Amino acid sequence: MRNKSHIILLDVGGTFVKSSLGIAGEGAVEGTFDSTPMSSDGTAEEIETSFRRAVAGQMRRAEECGYVIDAVCVVMPGPFDYKKGVFLMKHKFAAVYGRSFREILGDVIGHDIRLAFAHDVNGALNGALTLYPELKTGVVAMSTLGTGLGFAYAVDGVVQESEPGSPAAGLWNLPYCGGILEDYVSRRAILRIFAQLGGDLAEGEDVKEIADKARSGDGKAIEAFRSAGRHYVAGARDLIVELGVSHLLFAGQIARSFDLMEDEIKKGFGEDVHISVVDDIQGTVLVGIASL
Repeated sequence: MRNKSHIILLDVGGTFVKSSLGIAGEGAVEGTFDSTPMSSDGTAEEIETSFRRAVAGQMRRAEECGYVIDAVCVVMPGPFDYKKGVFLMKHKFAAVYGRSFREILGDVIGHDIRLAFAHDVNGALNGALTLYPELKTGVVAMSTLGTGLGFAYAVDGVVQESEPGSPAAGLWNLPYCGGILEDYVSRRAILRIFAQLGGDLAEGEDVKEIADKARSGDGKAIEAFRSAGRHYVAGARDLIVELGVSHLLFAGQIARSFDLMEDEIKKGFGEDVHISVVDDIQGTVLVGIASL
């Protein structure tokens, strides 16, 4: 049965390809997680080598376990043609622009192995819907807070996609304060706001250290997160209302510090929108990939 078939799960980022074996419709197989270095701004050969190494490693593991691989299921950021499996990014993976994922893998997999793709935020939201069936009623959205500002939404349990498979609506590039919303709600935004407030970080410190300072009572750090929360509400409110979102999920690296901006966001949206945080984003993404 397909829902018990074994698959390879890939979560593609700019610096690593996270992989594991999985069971279709369920999630990762315990003890099979691996992480392969990836240089998304590298040469075509370097990118090919990373993808092939990640998939070949899981193929060997599957053989050792006696599993027959039915599919390779992948989530990655865009632009990407998720229907055809073709790279369309120019800011990263530029060296393989216009090439298909199957071509890049070459003879690592057979032509009988199915390939399936999803945008990373769509995949994460799909995982949340799978794990929490109660979310499959009405309009539920997810925002990922990290290097960028991701957004996806589902209607009655169906993730809404554009023609190439990207999220049907986005927040990151909405015009805001003379720029775009991502300029005010993202890793770089919190770093900039903290610096503008007179905050100081040692070399190598990042948003995590600002969060640590905030929890220790540093007023500048607290305000940096609160400011990001206020900007999020101001920039996202119209779309959230237009879509009729009743439940808004937050996930991602910065969402681990969601408690520092929670009051501003909940106050901004009021009681019409239920707010919650996805704690295990990696596990949620893996479940989402397995459902492709």
